[in-house]
Amino acid sequence: MSAGAFLRDKALHLTGCGFLLLFTAVLSAVLRTPWSAALFLCAVEALCVLLPLGLEYGQKRRFYGEVLGPLEALEEKYLLAAMLRTPHFAEGELLCEVMSRTSKAMNDAVSEARRDMAEYRDYIETWIHEVKTPIASVRLALENHPGPLARRLESDLFQIECYVEQALFYARSGAVERDYLVRAMSLRDAAAGAVKKYAQPLIEAGFSVELEGLTATVYSDAKWVDFILGQLVSNAVKYRGAAPRLTFTQREEEAAVLLTIADSGMGIPSADLSRIFDKGFTGANGRALSTRSTGLGLYLCRRLCARLGLGIAASSRPGEGTAVTLLFPKGRFHLAE
Repeated sequence: MSAGAFLRDKALHLTGCGFLLLFTAVLSAVLRTPWSAALFLCAVEALCVLLPLGLEYGQKRRFYGEVLGPLEALEEKYLLAAMLRTPHFAEGELLCEVMSRTSKAMNDAVSEARRDMAEYRDYIETWIHEVKTPIASVRLALENHPGPLARRLESDLFQIECYVEQALFYARSGAVERDYLVRAMSLRDAAAGAVKKYAQPLIEAGFSVELEGLTATVYSDAKWVDFILGQLVSNAVKYRGAAPRLTFTQREEEAAVLLTIADSGMGIPSADLSRIFDKGFTGANGRALSTRSTGLGLYLCRRLCARLGLGIAASSRPGEGTAVTLLFPKGRFHLAE
């Protein structure tokens, strides 16, 4: 609380004090009181008013400082009420009571929302695991009845599997710690796994794939990294150009290992590049596709990278392709072996 705000709040008290001093001066003149005595009396009256106001200002300034100080540092600001000490003035006590009640209501609402989200996430994960059984059954049936129709259905079934996997990782992205295991992983194995997983659409699209000098070992969760790389490969297939090419390269720095996945596709317009990691953003390329784009792939990549402590960035030139770089921090545990 600033001194100006406090004085504005006490404007009526100060006005009353002014009238009191004026009345004292007029009364002293009427009674022909010596000016020294009148001045002393006015000074005592002013001190009796201003001293309590000064003490009150100091008390309130300390209290509101305790309120505003931690507020900026708190991520969940509704927890502020639990940190406050009840002051010894009526306004502060009332404020603390109001904040305590509202904080309790908010805590109850947040707890209920978290329970609902956890139940919904568990349901989604259960549903996804259950739906994998009929998908596997259909795939087995298609393998037993080869032909043009079976090949086309296999392509559609692969898309269904990709969307199911995307839904699973989206549901788990809010609680990575439940399914997160940091281990040493080879960049070459990770890249090769993503390419193998998308081998069929890559072959059908006529891609040439290069894994250039991937010798580094990084530390992360292989399953989550595999999903991230899969999304990037899927985008390369979806937004491919006339002579599709996919290249994996690494660059090792003092504090990090960088893995770049570059394609020779249609590229991303400069106006869209800053928004490609936004949830639901499809951009001009997504709207131009014959198949619907969800705008969730790159959003999930950024979300999972943030959860895993990885960096992600993209660069692109329209008509020449797109390059997405994953940054794996070394930290201290890269020396474990």
